[in-house]
Amino acid sequence: MLVACDADISVRDEPTDPVVQEIALAFVERPLLLPDDSAYQTRLTDPAAFNPGARLILKQNAFAESAETDLTAALFDEDSLYDVKDLVASPDGLTLLFALRAPQLANVAEELQPKWDLWRYDVLSKTVSPLISDAQLAQRGHDISPAFLPDGRIIFSSSRQTTSRQILLDEFKPQYTAVDEDLNSPAFNLHVMNSDGTDITQLSFNLSHDLYPVVLDNGYVLYSRWDNQSDRSMFNWYQMRPDGSENQLVYGWHSHQSGIDASRVEFTKAVVLDDGAVSLALSSVDAPYYNSWPQRVALALASDNQQPLAGEVLNMPAQTPLFPWAFDNSNQPQRAGAINSYAALKDGTGRYLVSWSPCRVVQQQIVLSCAQAEPDNDSELAAPLYGLWLFDTQKQTQVPVRPGQEGLLVTEPVVLQPYTEPAFIPQNPELNAELAAENAAVLDIRSVYDFAGSSNVNLAALADPMQTTAADRPARYLRLVRGVPQPPEEVIDVPGFAFGVSARQLMREILGTVAIEPDGSVRVKVPANVPFNLALLNAQGQAISPLHQQWITLRPGETRSCNGCHSAQSTAPHGRLAGEAASINPGLSSDGRFPNTNPQLLAQAGETMAQTAARINGTPELNEALHYLDIWTDPSLRTPDAEQLTSFNSLTTPLPAGVECFSQWLASCRIRIDYPSHIQPLWTMERRQLDPVSGDVLQDNTCVSCHSRTDAAGNARVPVAQLELDAEPSDLEPAQYRSYRELLSGDNEQELIGGVLVDRQVQATDADGNPVFVTDENGDLVLDDDGNPIPVLVPVAVPGSMRAGNAAGSAFFSVFSAGATHQGYLSSAELKLIADWLDIGAQYYNSPFVVPEQ
Repeated sequence: MLVACDADISVRDEPTDPVVQEIALAFVERPLLLPDDSAYQTRLTDPAAFNPGARLILKQNAFAESAETDLTAALFDEDSLYDVKDLVASPDGLTLLFALRAPQLANVAEELQPKWDLWRYDVLSKTVSPLISDAQLAQRGHDISPAFLPDGRIIFSSSRQTTSRQILLDEFKPQYTAVDEDLNSPAFNLHVMNSDGTDITQLSFNLSHDLYPVVLDNGYVLYSRWDNQSDRSMFNWYQMRPDGSENQLVYGWHSHQSGIDASRVEFTKAVVLDDGAVSLALSSVDAPYYNSWPQRVALALASDNQQPLAGEVLNMPAQTPLFPWAFDNSNQPQRAGAINSYAALKDGTGRYLVSWSPCRVVQQQIVLSCAQAEPDNDSELAAPLYGLWLFDTQKQTQVPVRPGQEGLLVTEPVVLQPYTEPAFIPQNPELNAELAAENAAVLDIRSVYDFAGSSNVNLAALADPMQTTAADRPARYLRLVRGVPQPPEEVIDVPGFAFGVSARQLMREILGTVAIEPDGSVRVKVPANVPFNLALLNAQGQAISPLHQQWITLRPGETRSCNGCHSAQSTAPHGRLAGEAASINPGLSSDGRFPNTNPQLLAQAGETMAQTAARINGTPELNEALHYLDIWTDPSLRTPDAEQLTSFNSLTTPLPAGVECFSQWLASCRIRIDYPSHIQPLWTMERRQLDPVSGDVLQDNTCVSCHSRTDAAGNARVPVAQLELDAEPSDLEPAQYRSYRELLSGDNEQELIGGVLVDRQVQATDADGNPVFVTDENGDLVLDDDGNPIPVLVPVAVPGSMRAGNAAGSAFFSVFSAGATHQGYLSSAELKLIADWLDIGAQYYNSPFVVPEQ
């Protein structure tokens, strides 16, 4: 009691509120040291982690001396070590759901160990039972993070991937449970099921984890998504309807340095407060003291801590401390103590059930309260002593509910108290049944030139065929790319060389491209339930926009509308349906036609060009080709722009896998490009020009005829431009072709000496450009037999001409441009193939199942 008093928090011995005394509560108690003597750690990126020794405790009421019951002890043999987490109470207070993982089995492989299951405690019958009664069905994936939907169903996070696995079959791949983008643990996505464990349906489709669904008072589902694509790794808040539609980023992308002293935090499980607002326990990523900084988040006003939604005003940061005491997420002693987790009492009193530890430090090997200890910046925090306390924010008091015990962490408090049920949201009435039957959806972008309500182009001029031709428009096509789900090692162990020179984008497949309309608008049919990203392309099919680092998914039958694009530096709300700035492309103000356009294309008020074209001609489907047809130019004013068609079907080398699917588009169509099968043949394909009469070779443009270390007679030579394009094993990675590494990694400059190719050596220089010579251990020059200093020789590096993930930034294409040395050597389809492959990451293989065994 003295510790708490000295922490400037008023304390009472026991509650006198009869309501509190009659409400049961539950919490998890777990050891700070695991059986292997390692410290307990929370790992966001590994939701399936097993921390044995936890117990689920039910306490009769909030009185410190009230009875406690171990709800899970009877499920297993005495002294068995299991794990429990993710507690949630039903709106009527009569049901407690939680995730439980059974004790580990001896001498059994990890993939065969028990998985996380969802269990139910019934308050009236005092019984504990699995939510899914069929034990075999229950073990088909890890199930965690349950929440009650207003219609009685349960939304939860799971590694089941029920729909994703079916889509793999549609793509003619084996079924497997994909791992996250760090290739470590099975990917968790949101699923829903009936209260009896039947009719399990997948709702979200991230390639990493979607966790902690919470149902807001308005019926929408708020959850935490691991945005882990490429070089991103952050947990942000997303929101969707209970049917999975309208899935959107709502908060956190630019707020990760919002902990104390700008420390990094992640946006994990939200807590719905009594007034319907949301709160978050800001916690450092490593948090060895298990402490957090509870914050109220103005989600209705802001998309980030310092960024209001369009039309809103932030007079202070969106995140403000929830409690009137000086808690934070640092590892420094705070007199107020430390908070691990908390639950709001929903009775209008401003009270919270809190897992709290007093501030304690170690001085001269003695544990003291921070109030008793002498001020010392080097004091070591003592082990935490988290117990349960009832905080009253109005009276600024706290009452002990369950004293802390040394070596134990009391966490995840839940009050079994009735509360107002969230609003019920029915299935989205705007879902299109025809699209849903195709497992398809529609992506609608008002203008790709719209960047948070502003633009650096004259949109009216671009849209007017009499002011701008197609060739003068910077963005011509939109490419959609699908991330390939990676299998776990027990299915197939993918070697590192298969990803290529960089595993940044793992493996990728192309969903297709679509032409951008003159006003920058796009409306296109896309596959549903498939995570994809976007890239704007120029006329040659090269990406001219940064890599889109959010996975976009649409539900079957859904139409997703957005204003435009987003720059990496911008913090403006983007993709949040109710928070974006007004579009730069409002469409026509009234029915009619766009200026100087074909009079047959009559638009309706507010429509974009893409919306008008789709209404009249049907929604375009994704294409394997770059295909542009000028339907907008009024032929009475000028000749329409020439049609562009750059198709893989014109290739004379092996076509990328899946091209044939686009002859009649299906939602399962994918284009796969592998370097050995689809790029290397470009270098070896015969490109000789013969005299039509004599048959003599007039010119040989075959790539390897010049770019190899031997000539036609087999004599050694220096490859032209120091570039070898043959299919011999690379000395950098024998499992990859030499051509691949020379194009992307570069090599040393070579010269011919005595008929043998060797690396050319030059004298090294220091940072100031002075020549460097060999010295002994004392720093003295070493001289040769003639008394001259011996130069230090180094090879001359030749950089690669290609950049993985950046075709437009690759010097390779410059030699094929108009007037350059290689103009016409490669066809437009071949150059498009190379550009596509580079932009998606220049992987060596883009399917785990085509990689040859080593």
